[in-house]
Amino acid sequence: MKTLLLENILTAMNIQPTRKQKGIRIKTVTDDRSEISSHTLYFRYNNKEVPVEKIKRYKNVFIVTDKPFSDMDRLHSEQIIMVKDLKDSFYKFTSYYRHLFNIPVVAITGTCGKSTTKEMLKHILEDKHNVQATISSKNADYYNLSYLLGIDEDTDVAVFETAVSKIGDMTQSCKYFYPTIGILTMIDVDHTDQIRSFDDYVAEKVKIMEGMNNEGTLILNKDDPYLSTIDTSKFKGKIITFGKNKNAIFRIKRIQYNTSGMTYWVEYKQNDYKGYIPGLGEHNVYNAAASLAAAASLGVDLNYALKRLSTYHHMGSHFQIIKLRNQITLVDDTWKSNPASLRTGLETLCKIASAAQRKIVVLGRMQALGKYADEEYEKAGHLVGDLGIDVLITKGSIAKDFAKPAIEAGVKSHYHFTEVDEIKNFFDLFLLPNDIVYFKTAGNGYDFDEIIDYLRGEN
Repeated sequence: MKTLLLENILTAMNIQPTRKQKGIRIKTVTDDRSEISSHTLYFRYNNKEVPVEKIKRYKNVFIVTDKPFSDMDRLHSEQIIMVKDLKDSFYKFTSYYRHLFNIPVVAITGTCGKSTTKEMLKHILEDKHNVQATISSKNADYYNLSYLLGIDEDTDVAVFETAVSKIGDMTQSCKYFYPTIGILTMIDVDHTDQIRSFDDYVAEKVKIMEGMNNEGTLILNKDDPYLSTIDTSKFKGKIITFGKNKNAIFRIKRIQYNTSGMTYWVEYKQNDYKGYIPGLGEHNVYNAAASLAAAASLGVDLNYALKRLSTYHHMGSHFQIIKLRNQITLVDDTWKSNPASLRTGLETLCKIASAAQRKIVVLGRMQALGKYADEEYEKAGHLVGDLGIDVLITKGSIAKDFAKPAIEAGVKSHYHFTEVDEIKNFFDLFLLPNDIVYFKTAGNGYDFDEIIDYLRGEN
């Protein structure tokens, strides 16, 4: 975080600083009591108890609050910054801090592909630029402040995921980051336990345009049926599209599976480019195309960007191929499970499996889907059968909902378990040389990790 003067922060919050509040340097701004130390500005959310005794041990700690708190009189009056609307004051601060830096900020949203696209773009940029970015898939709103404050005088560009799990998430994220480039990867059913209507979920995602003040650069998946119908009439900035569609600006012309990655050809401004990305699945080519479009918007030479992508290392548990003894292949795709990511994972599995391999699929539950759950489990179960999966294994009571439609669609073998040790013992007897085993879940993550580690001989 850039060190700030308290008086400048207060002025940005429309508060007249007192004489004793002038000349004070602030090195930490937080809404987490555990992070309070000397030279801290603390925003007191949810009427939490203020650790007055702890604060008294530090120098220059100031509390922004909209309500009195216990033992407040034990602190100096200048330490208490009383405001009418805490949230409004907080977002005045985030706007002030963000606009201290005239840098491009990329915000990436979508149902799937956010983390990978972000990591790809970061990899393209980080050899020549100082990049502030979301860590792994940690994109929940409570990380936003720390990500924002990670921007400082040395930062050249920022790349953030802006996730949506409830109404208001996109608007809130944009009040931290004020993105200049927005990427929408793809849209499908997800988080419909909190956002009851799928239409409302889509609407929340596309609020990224409002969050950009309808300016800057918007990068859209031209092949996505939902994104192709959104209203962009109010967007006054530049729109760049990617996909196989012949009208896409970054047009994916051809895709080829290789042993451990994807070769692809894209057309941009009437020039053809060939690229390679480690990691399997057509979805990775779409993520690469989105990251290339963003890189080009940032002025990066496309040939350089393609070369950088060829050395990208995928995040763990994102369709991660693991070779076991007896020529058995394990696919760890347990990073997340929703209808879109499960469908993509199953289709990719069938692309890479040979005719001689038994295709074994181990499924836990998908993300909470609200009223769409029954329909989506039925669709996924039917897909398991339609793709010719040989063996379906389900773990947990909710995952069992995959079984009936899968059997109806032609899966001949189904096994259901509730305990980790049951699955370990089963695999000890069941696996044959040359099998390929695919794992996918949104729940019981530690259980699946334990099973995968066991098969790898790590426990």
